[in-house]
Formats: sequence, C-alpha cells, structure tokens
Amino acid sequence: MANLLKVVFLGLFGFALLVYFTAEKPKQIVADDNVVNIVKYNALPNLFELVGKDDKVKKEDLLKEGEKTLIVVGNHDSLSVVKELPKYFDLKIPYVMVANISSAPWFVKKMFIPGKLEDLNEDSNIPMIYDFDGDMVNTLHVIDNAKTKFVAFLLSEDGVISKLYEGNVKEGALDGSMNEEEKKKVLSPLYNLL
Repeated sequence: MANLLKVVFLGLFGFALLVYFTAEKPKQIVADDNVVNIVKYNALPNLFELVGKDDKVKKEDLLKEGEKTLIVVGNHDSLSVVKELPKYFDLKIPYVMVANISSAPWFVKKMFIPGKLEDLNEDSNIPMIYDFDGDMVNTLHVIDNAKTKFVAFLLSEDGVISKLYEGNVKEGALDGSMNEEEKKKVLSPLYNLL
C-alpha cells in the first residue's frame, strides 16, 4: 500500500512539473500612457475562435467592415451580465463579446474554461470570441483582466475602433449575485453612449 501511495504521489508530482515547465507564459501587455485608445479594423486578427464553434471564423464574417458593431471585452462574471444587453435595451447594432482569458494558465484554458464559456453563452445568439492567445485583447490594449470588469469598444463604419466605456459588475455575478435591476443599472451607461 505504501508503494502504491509513493507511485501515485510521484505521478502527480511529475505531472505538476510537466505542466509547470511546458506552460506558455502569458503575453505581457505593457501599459503605456501614450497609447491612444483607437485601433484600425485592419489591425484586428484575421481569424477568430468562437465559443461553441469548431471552425475558426474570418474577421470579415464576424465584424463586417462598413458596419457599426459593439465589441465588449470581459471575463466570466462581467460577460454573464453583458450578454443580457438585448434583454434590457432595444439594441440596434450588432455586438460581439470577447472572453478575456489569455492570462489563465494554458491547462485551465484547455480543460475548464471552454465548457464554462459554452454554458455561459448557451442560451444566447451573441457571438463570443474565445481569445485563447490574447490577440484581440492585445490589439485593443485591454490591460485589466479582472473578472468583474468589462470594456466596450465601437467599430465605426469607417473601420475605426474606439474605446467607448468601462464598467464593473458585482463579484459573483455569474452565480446570481446581481438582480435584474442591478444588471440594467450597470448596463444603462453603456447603452446611453450608443
């Protein structure tokens, strides 16, 4: 029995070392006060991985050039509230959510996060970008990946993406810590800017 425990312990220890040494370091985003919060359409990645889809989607199919589109970057708590935007307001423009998960360890990104995001976006028809490598977040210069924060951008008809609004939700919003009125109150300033 003692030998079996040693083998199990050594196996787990070896697996932990394997994960530690093979994990990719998250991309470091350097905050620069001189960074302008405007990005051109051409600077966006050409392909996106969407939550719940097997094949990658081209940029042109998701974010159409010449069409106003709202892009909201957030984490699981904030996205659980942001996905309710059409429920509370008559939103006239299309929008896309971006799951800001690039700083999570690769093992967590591969094993746990995809299922949670699929559950989160299950009853929604809003596309959610699974930003595994952080390409979208880096392009948009989003440096804060707190789970309660979301950042909204507007893609204009001219192909210019500008920062529109930053908001916060309550901790645990995904688990129901916010009621309907609180959600609407948090999303109201964003809708008013649109």
